[in-house]
Amino acid sequence: MTVLNDLKELLEMDSDEDIFDSQLLQHANSGINYLKNNAIPITKIDLDTEPWDAVKDDYQTVLSWLNLFVLQRFDRSLMNGPAATKQWIESDMEDSLYQLKIKYDRGQS
Repeated sequence: MTVLNDLKELLEMDSDEDIFDSQLLQHANSGINYLKNNAIPITKIDLDTEPWDAVKDDYQTVLSWLNLFVLQRFDRSLMNGPAATKQWIESDMEDSLYQLKIKYDRGQS
């Protein structure tokens, strides 16, 4: 399984459908840059990128954060949705990033 396919699964997209792959990759790699700037040891992805070994124990947390990051940009209905939904997404992303930074920003990988 690739990172992109795992992300598609979380976004409830058919992994065989590739019409949105370039958009998903663009948004995912933007989020990955944000995580890299916060000391999370991951690299940009392409269509075939396998899950990162450096965050193997925290892959699901990284993937969940990326899912919410991409969802905010990909699902335009969230822009006009309830403020509570936006706040929940931002809060969950912040919590996940905090968990990751505790481990990786201190070099405990």
